Amino acid sequence: MRNRARRFGGLLALADIALTLLALYLADVLRHALPIGAGSAERLPWLTLREYVIVTALWAFFLHFAHLYDHRRLLRVVDEIRVLLPAILIATGALFAVFFVVKVEFLSRLLFLYFIALDALLLINLRWLLTLVVRSNRIAGRGAARVLVVGAGPVGERVAAMIRERPWAGFQVIGFADDDPAKHGCRLHDAPVLGGCDDLPGLIERCEADEVLIALPMRAHERTREIVVALDSAPVRVRLVPDVFHLMSGRAMAEDVWGLPLISVRAPVITGVDRFFKRTFDLLLGTLSLVLMAPVLAVLALAVYLDGGRPVVFAQRRVGENGRVFTMFKLRTMVPNAEDQQEAALQRGAATDKVYKPLLDPRVTRVGRFLRRTSLDELPQLWNVLRGEMSLVGPRPELPWVVARYQSWQRQRLSVLPGITGWWQVNGRGDLPLHENVEYDLYYIQNYTPWLDLTILLRTLWVVARGRGAY
Repeated sequence: MRNRARRFGGLLALADIALTLLALYLADVLRHALPIGAGSAERLPWLTLREYVIVTALWAFFLHFAHLYDHRRLLRVVDEIRVLLPAILIATGALFAVFFVVKVEFLSRLLFLYFIALDALLLINLRWLLTLVVRSNRIAGRGAARVLVVGAGPVGERVAAMIRERPWAGFQVIGFADDDPAKHGCRLHDAPVLGGCDDLPGLIERCEADEVLIALPMRAHERTREIVVALDSAPVRVRLVPDVFHLMSGRAMAEDVWGLPLISVRAPVITGVDRFFKRTFDLLLGTLSLVLMAPVLAVLALAVYLDGGRPVVFAQRRVGENGRVFTMFKLRTMVPNAEDQQEAALQRGAATDKVYKPLLDPRVTRVGRFLRRTSLDELPQLWNVLRGEMSLVGPRPELPWVVARYQSWQRQRLSVLPGITGWWQVNGRGDLPLHENVEYDLYYIQNYTPWLDLTILLRTLWVVARGRGAY
């Protein structure tokens, strides 16, 4: 499936570049031909090969860097559009800059307008048409490997759902086999439960199965061994699906190390070029922000001091990437002895469904309420970013005692660097209960792209300006 995803993604990338060049050509024609652009058409030069080469290079880079061809996103049109449109806009901005640097004789806004509209239209419609074609082929079963899933429980259902969501992978679930007689005759994801596991040899022959996926729970280890032995002479490929979904982060990996199959359930989520780019972006924007905001930070520090004395900066231990504890800095927004009054504040805020940050907290000072409403109390965390303990964007770093209450699935949010802002902050901030905060953070981890970071930063400005969910 990985090789098929790479091939399919590569062909889709070539099609995207071809359609982008077509969009550029059509945009050049339109600005010469349409009345709105015909006033000076005789003096307008046509695009040369150099411009087409530049567009090819920029679009190949930005579309790939936006993770547009990630196997989790392929032919899921809504998910693709969410990264495709920002990638086109940013690539167009880069194109404008490059045209200026290489001194293209014209910088026609009309050309760029036509180009963006045509490119987005062509690339989106390509994905829509491919989705219709591939799903149609999947329904007809043409060219798809016929898969029989052993196990109609949660693991088998999840496997079938994943296959159905990825029609480009070339697999078709034709049915299930399960030892539970109550499930026989039922349908899961449009596929019937055909019989018991003891009937597998006959089911394989009758259904003309090409693949058998054994998706039994971890406790059925002995039954799995019996099935594998029984299928030893069957003319099918047999694969095992380990029941470890609840242990895996959004980007867990299966690896082959010296012939030993391994599943990385706590592997780093953002690695390689992505991690280098994210760290470089943090350093550049973090340094610039700290320099520009230094005068504001000094004024705010003076206001905190005049309102409540020392300390001006509040330091607190928080849990970061992979559970490492670090010291996070904020401008103090509470009275100096706030920790001694914590229990009373929690009791006061118990009915608000906020685990540790109650509404109308009496410990918050007058200046502190302003700082929280505007999120200016977070500015000292730019120092944490420069030290590599935090990122500009990521899950919020939690208190150790809060992390100690996490269930196993919630600890997955510790697989990336914590951030000053994040996906849940721009979708509700403090208005959301703790478990929903974690779900938003897991969405960010599973769908990370540089463009998602940029989108979150831009949306943060709007959310902060509205003061939504801040207290």
